[in-house]
Amino acid sequence: MDGNYLTNKPFTMRNFTLSFLLLLVTFFSAKVSAQSFAGYSEVSIIFKADSTAKSALVSNLLADRTGDQSPIMGAAAWLDSGKQLQCRSFLSFDYRNMPVFIKPEQITSAQLILNPLQLGNALDNNENQLSKFTVRRVTKPWEDSLTNWLTQPTSTSEFEVTKLLSPKKRDRTVKIDVTKIVRDMFRFGNNGFMIGYKDSADKAAFLSQWFASARNENENIRPMLVISYEVQYIRSPDQNYPALPMTARDRQELIQNYVRPEPVIVTPPTEPVKTPVKDKEDN
Repeated sequence: MDGNYLTNKPFTMRNFTLSFLLLLVTFFSAKVSAQSFAGYSEVSIIFKADSTAKSALVSNLLADRTGDQSPIMGAAAWLDSGKQLQCRSFLSFDYRNMPVFIKPEQITSAQLILNPLQLGNALDNNENQLSKFTVRRVTKPWEDSLTNWLTQPTSTSEFEVTKLLSPKKRDRTVKIDVTKIVRDMFRFGNNGFMIGYKDSADKAAFLSQWFASARNENENIRPMLVISYEVQYIRSPDQNYPALPMTARDRQELIQNYVRPEPVIVTPPTEPVKTPVKDKEDN
């Protein structure tokens, strides 16, 4: 028995030494890797409606008229001799500044920012009514210079956003949460937004909500879109990393502190009345 014990002892000690050495290596490796850590940070990109943005205002009142140069956009609905008349708008931002590797699931927030306009006495006509309009994702490609009521692209009601504005807040900057809509844009293609009224104007003489469009001469009140997404980063003490990108709190403060200029009153241009030319009488 003692012989067997003495015979097996060197083998047991060797196993113990190897095990202890392996334990040290594992512990040392874990200790070194603990110096590097991975985490997530939120990046925000602000898209301004510049020359790359598309904008169009269409109406069934002038069904074949394109509205790509309109300084206003928004929605309207009214009844005229029992006929339902409407205006709606299309808006699209260029996403080429977004990294190509961003997945829809990484988008944490998307806010569409619009600045309201007062058109003549439109506010007087519905000053006591709630303004309720919807924002939808456009499902088909379109060109603003070719878009009118007859050729307008289709849109989907999935993830549509309904915005309700009280009369007291008609002059304030409107911020619309379009996160789910933008995520779907990254899944199925970016064709922009449609802004319109979901319900008819049967219960009201006139409904309208107007905003500055991408073609408004005042660049400070044009539409904006703020998209925030999450990215993973790895930080190590032996590497120099730039400052972390904008955090969620920074983004929220940016949106909250966005100050719009004084309310703008726009008088819609009117076409000069042409005097009809009488036919010459036969002599």
